[in-house]
Amino acid sequence: HFSVMKIKNIMNRNLIKVGACVLCTCVAVAVLAQQKPEPAASDAAIKKAVLEANDQLMEAANSMDVDAFFKHFVDGDQCVIIQNGTVFKTRQEAKDAVRRGYMGVAKVDRRFNDPQVTVISPDVALLASEGTVTATLTDGRHMDARFAVSLIFVLREGQWKVLHGHYSMPVKM
Repeated sequence: HFSVMKIKNIMNRNLIKVGACVLCTCVAVAVLAQQKPEPAASDAAIKKAVLEANDQLMEAANSMDVDAFFKHFVDGDQCVIIQNGTVFKTRQEAKDAVRRGYMGVAKVDRRFNDPQVTVISPDVALLASEGTVTATLTDGRHMDARFAVSLIFVLREGQWKVLHGHYSMPVKM
């Protein structure tokens, strides 16, 4: 049977253990509170970066440099492009179609009118816009058209790239 003194000693040791646990917990919480996770980019910063990436994409398109244009798209066949009802299931199919589309074209000027960016997550954004395109053909004729576009941009290795694109031109009735 225990004496009162032994019980007090056991209680004091347990109290010291509990106190030490509480102290360690408080220190850990204080340290964690001071460690700030790397902040995610704000929506405004993401929108700005996507608009800048789109400007680079349009610069390559207007220079009619197909290879430079497709550097702004995700590598591989996970990228799907839809143009006027035609689905290009691979990046290469889309690239070939763009190259064919530039045949007989001397100059092109494509402009987005007030593009809108919706941030879906820190690494995914949707750009939607109407726009105009003016083309000068190699025989001197000019063509003007309106278009609508939606592009899904994803952040890959620090670069905003197109994962999915949908372009359409309204049909005159």
